[in-house]
Amino acid sequence: MRGSTHTMSHRFAGFILRHPVGIMLAAALGLVLSLLVTATHLTFQTNRLDLIAAGNHYRQLGDAYEREFADLPGDVIVVIRSDRPEAAKAFATALAQRWATDPHIDQVVYRLNVDALKQKALLYLSPEDLIALRQKLQDHQALLEELTASPTLQNLLALINREMSTALVGHVFTGFLQEDQQANDPPDLSLLIALLQQMNHALEDPHAYQSPWARVFATDVDSRAQDGFLWSDDKQLLFVLVQPKRAEGQFNRFEKAVQQIRADVRELRQAHPDVEVGITGKSVLDADEMAVAARDTGFATVVSVVGVTLLYFGLFKGVVRPLLALAALLIAICWALGFTTLTIGHLNIMTIVFMPMLLGLGIDYGSYFISRYLEERRAGRGLQEAMAQTFLATGPGIMATALTTALTFGTLLLTKFKGIAELGFIGGSGILLAALATLTVLPALLTLYERRRPISGTMQRRGHEQNRRGYLEPLYRYPRTILAASVLLGGLALLALGTVGVDLNLLHLQARGTEAVTWMERIVASTQRSVLYGEIVADSLEEVKRQEAALRALPSVAQVESITSVIPADQPRKVRLIKELQPLLADISLPENASEAVDLEALRTILGRIQFKMAEDGEAAEDLANGTLREAMYDVRRLIDQFHETTERLGQTAALQALGRFQADLGRDLAEKVSLLQANLRAEPVTIQDLPPEIQARYIGKTGRYRLLAYPAEDIWAFQPLARFVNDIRSVAPDTLGAPIGNFEYTRGIKEAYQEAGVYAFLGIVVLILLTFRAVRPTLLALVPLAVGSCWTLGFMGLFQVPFNVANLIVLPLIMAPAVESGIMIVYRQREERDRRQRPLPLPQSTGRAVVFSTLSTIIGFGSLMISQHRGIFSIGLLLTLGVASVLLASLTTLPSLLSILSSTGRKTADRPSEIGELSPVGSTATGGLRRQAWPALGDRSPLVWRPRSRELVGVGARSAMDTDED
Repeated sequence: MRGSTHTMSHRFAGFILRHPVGIMLAAALGLVLSLLVTATHLTFQTNRLDLIAAGNHYRQLGDAYEREFADLPGDVIVVIRSDRPEAAKAFATALAQRWATDPHIDQVVYRLNVDALKQKALLYLSPEDLIALRQKLQDHQALLEELTASPTLQNLLALINREMSTALVGHVFTGFLQEDQQANDPPDLSLLIALLQQMNHALEDPHAYQSPWARVFATDVDSRAQDGFLWSDDKQLLFVLVQPKRAEGQFNRFEKAVQQIRADVRELRQAHPDVEVGITGKSVLDADEMAVAARDTGFATVVSVVGVTLLYFGLFKGVVRPLLALAALLIAICWALGFTTLTIGHLNIMTIVFMPMLLGLGIDYGSYFISRYLEERRAGRGLQEAMAQTFLATGPGIMATALTTALTFGTLLLTKFKGIAELGFIGGSGILLAALATLTVLPALLTLYERRRPISGTMQRRGHEQNRRGYLEPLYRYPRTILAASVLLGGLALLALGTVGVDLNLLHLQARGTEAVTWMERIVASTQRSVLYGEIVADSLEEVKRQEAALRALPSVAQVESITSVIPADQPRKVRLIKELQPLLADISLPENASEAVDLEALRTILGRIQFKMAEDGEAAEDLANGTLREAMYDVRRLIDQFHETTERLGQTAALQALGRFQADLGRDLAEKVSLLQANLRAEPVTIQDLPPEIQARYIGKTGRYRLLAYPAEDIWAFQPLARFVNDIRSVAPDTLGAPIGNFEYTRGIKEAYQEAGVYAFLGIVVLILLTFRAVRPTLLALVPLAVGSCWTLGFMGLFQVPFNVANLIVLPLIMAPAVESGIMIVYRQREERDRRQRPLPLPQSTGRAVVFSTLSTIIGFGSLMISQHRGIFSIGLLLTLGVASVLLASLTTLPSLLSILSSTGRKTADRPSEIGELSPVGSTATGGLRRQAWPALGDRSPLVWRPRSRELVGVGARSAMDTDED
């Protein structure tokens, strides 16, 4: 077998030496085809439900749901804020008009068309409200008739002045449709303040009219609750809900639509400088997340390439050969992209980070191959012989190491989470392709380069004893001290374990400070209604009523919307109560086109009398003084002073023109509201057909099924409130859908999948190490860097307050590959040294250098992700950097110290030289592939052959590529 193995290596090397151009042409063809397939067929998934297993029950329900119901607008939310509500409404209206014909927009909802329901508005009052309204109309019928007979500014202010003395203005106006006030309640000055504010606004801007009559005719004193616009609960934010067109298969399917929306908002804001506008919503969060992820991972890939290249230059003290190894790896990454496109067909937010990871993990193979090749050439061998020896020494080790790492990724395939399984497939196949490129493309590149510029002369090896001592020796000179320090650090790490948090808030994964995240947080702070809601399907109105009642009883549900919630209840009784109002309003009418001229001097006189009553030492202040009243009285005095100053500044002519327009608007507004109230007296019951089309589409499906929307009572971006909300509504409707369900299934699924993958990866690696060493003790020793490094990593997480999240849970399986590789390298080399010499070094310089380079290249690949503004990707890079650095520290200190102590005791393991003819999966990384143990009779350069019966290991090039200082 010895001869056949050697012959096979020579034949393979000979094939590459004879056909390097053909190999490179085949590699280039694969490269071009991969890039072509990737550019034309690779798609991207941004929907988190797409990351859940295709057979998932809720994914199937979601597909059926999409066929039944139209998308609710709101994937993009334009948030508008202004101190002037009219300005916010004007901006929203202008946006909606612009987007009515925009090809990037499917649907816009900025205002509900409630015109069809205005004449039935009284049916939405409770029976108690209708009874109270009847009483108020009876009590104040004469005053209302007097006001409507002459709706002028002078008459209105005169009525306010007259009633103020008896503290009835609150009863007559602002409390007109409210419960009766107590006899001793202070007067409500809100109508007077609103009227004065609008008069002053009219003087400055005649077109800025806002109705003050809402204080009289509405149960809500804020007119924003009655205008059909979509206001937040605190009335500070106005929403425009937009459904953009989706560009399916694109990396960022909402990118063009979101860009157009933002451009339109920027342009329109130039005409509305007093309006603050932000863009957020699920689609914007997705678009921003994918844009940031694509930009940052691309930049991270460049940083990783540059960093690893510089590390290569430092290791080999050259330029060309490191670049050849890097070129081979980049070709493999392109192959991996093409293979991914042909097999899976898409990337997602999880798999998009595989390129910098593959750079960090796959770059080792090229360094091992080049190092050994240079060693053979410097030993005086010709091109073909050196290539054959390199293949024989490093090939099995490279493939075994690649299989170990691929196994780590492959365990992700065993999970039920589609997104993680895809990451495992892409990562595992990418690692194997990197190994394949190292054993085919890289030798061909080296052959082409060596033919043009061969290495001249023969470089003599330095003494092995010189190589055995190096800069790492102080790390294990005092093994018991180092081991005690490791144990102490591990104990401190365990104490810090309780401070390691878990943050499963998906909003916290987004890039910090982006517009979408900032405005989403403002919405959460400003409104009592979440933008996320559960969606339930019912087959009948009876089922809708039953589920709605059950949902309203849940503590985690703040509000439930359905078709029944927009149709008044108890309508027959309300119709009877409304008919009883008809005699009270039948004789009230407003004159047509009869508007008196404004008398500025009369206005000033009336306002002077009112201002006198607002004096703090007046009777009202003395008898009814309280904080609220004092503040209101101060506002009245200030507004009257402002009115006098403005009219003086404008002059009588301009002031009269502005006030005349305001008085006409005021009278017209009053007439509309009185007419609307009278029209309500003839109302018929509200039916589904009376509802606006937007509302019907919101709650009724294409086949007549009904949709209920359940809004959470808590901020369900956090996982615990999300879990409570989802579990509660599932207790009523197990097949609930919606964004909360998707987020819950995604978060829970990814958490469980990574935990499963971690267990599978650990068990698989333990089995692989056992097969490698065929003994328990070396297996346990090889796991020391993993155990100690993981413990220290948790301690660093607690120290630096780095929580686990749904992105960086990937660390659990991925940290095992570099940890186990380092452990096997060190243990295997120590076993070889032990059998060669009486007092072996636990960590020879060449092995330590190999460990350092391998780990540093991995850190560079993973650490490059830390440049990302996307907090999820950043956390992956940070945690993997901490983990791999901890593994490196444990590999260079704890494990060698433990090996030194075990060696010094003189105890021998059961694995004597005749018993360790096993294959080293990372032998190439530390010892140049299949290692020759201490067989002096065979010489330093005997070919390495496995002899099963005699269990004899014979080595080619026993010294590692890392055993020379001329690397």
